[in-house]
Amino acid sequence: MTTMRLRILALATVVLGACSPTEILTVENPDIVNPGDLASPLAVGTLYAGTISDFRLAYTGNNGGQEGLLLVAGSLADELVNSETFPTRIEYDSRNIDLRNATLTAVFRSVQRARRSAEFAASTIAVALPETFRDDARWAEVNALAGYMYTFIGENYCSGVPISQATTPQDLEFGEPLTTTQLLERAVSFFDSALTTASSNAIALRLARVGKARALLDLGRFNDAAALVTEANVPTSFTYNISSAFAPAGLQNAVFAFINQNERFSVADLDGTNGLNFRGARDPRVPYDRVPSNDVGFDRRTPQFDQGKYASETPPIPLATGVMARLMEAELKLRAGDASWLTILNTMRTNTSLYPTALPALPVGFTQLFPPLGLLTDPGTESSRVDLLFRERAFWNYLTNSRHGDLRRLVRQYSRDKDAVFPGGGAKPYIVNGNNKGGTFGNFYVLPVPFDEQNNPKFTQCLSLDP
Repeated sequence: MTTMRLRILALATVVLGACSPTEILTVENPDIVNPGDLASPLAVGTLYAGTISDFRLAYTGNNGGQEGLLLVAGSLADELVNSETFPTRIEYDSRNIDLRNATLTAVFRSVQRARRSAEFAASTIAVALPETFRDDARWAEVNALAGYMYTFIGENYCSGVPISQATTPQDLEFGEPLTTTQLLERAVSFFDSALTTASSNAIALRLARVGKARALLDLGRFNDAAALVTEANVPTSFTYNISSAFAPAGLQNAVFAFINQNERFSVADLDGTNGLNFRGARDPRVPYDRVPSNDVGFDRRTPQFDQGKYASETPPIPLATGVMARLMEAELKLRAGDASWLTILNTMRTNTSLYPTALPALPVGFTQLFPPLGLLTDPGTESSRVDLLFRERAFWNYLTNSRHGDLRRLVRQYSRDKDAVFPGGGAKPYIVNGNNKGGTFGNFYVLPVPFDEQNNPKFTQCLSLDP
């Protein structure tokens, strides 16, 4: 037996001696893509898919416990209220935000990752695609998605957001803080690139037109936005969706998961006393439900009202639509003194095919609670017309990451008092759906840059926290 062991040991020594130890330890991993290999036409699909995935997480969140901008900004505005116990979410719902807020730090990182992912894909595809394939719609889409992410940063965050980038997987190049205007101007430049590269692809062109008009509206460049959002350029029927899927769970509709399944958020009504009556209006564009009739949220105290715009785990979430284009067109008509602004709004209100699908298995009589919309009449004054227009924007664009940017525009462009616009303004008691959760509303009108960004030597603090 001892002789046999010696022979086996000697044979193993001979075999090992014939190989390099480093070669033995080398493992081929086909799932890892070398960054240098991405500048190839074969990698365009990988770049495109990665951009969509990162954008989706930043925009909608996932069912793994991370919300996206849509939920955060909807809570900071008056669309949603908090119905749970997590202090980090209570902070931004009540507008009392600690810069060390871990939830907002995770959201900020996903936003920056999505922004950089889209930028990188756009620049890499520009090198990867031969001249004869430059009309690939995916190139235009990633440019447009970069534009949307810059628009979202400009709409939701403070002025002075640093824009850094990873030059290699190991090296980070710290960026200078950009003002809100600079962020939106950069968004416009990406939308311009998308429009240039979209060629004749109708979906990519309309996606970029809606996004560019939105950024121009934020910048106050109303005349420049007008030509982009005509019916000829963006039909009312147009929709560009961020898709959802039942499996894996991370691809499920995060709005449905957070509100309807986990009951962390609830549909708001007169949030902070001066928010819109999203429930009281009984509007088919904001369907909601409370089953059972005494249902409460995760905190076991706050009355829970589930949203019905996204009726299950699988509905897509719109990013750009023809309805958004018509709303911008109506605002631009109103600013120009053109009475057709009201006609545009009423035409959409009578088109029931534009309404969202209500929740399944609703109580008897639910449809009677949300009758078709009637026609609007001219309220008669400029100020009340603006109020009516922004109310229509709020109900059509409910839970699409639009409302917070609109509140800021009401302050900046229409000279409204910020504490009259933002829910709970003036330190009103923090009462949610009749449940007094303690304390008062704070004075954060925008999302701040998280404390973690203090490691950037070029960044000290937000340049402005004003709307």
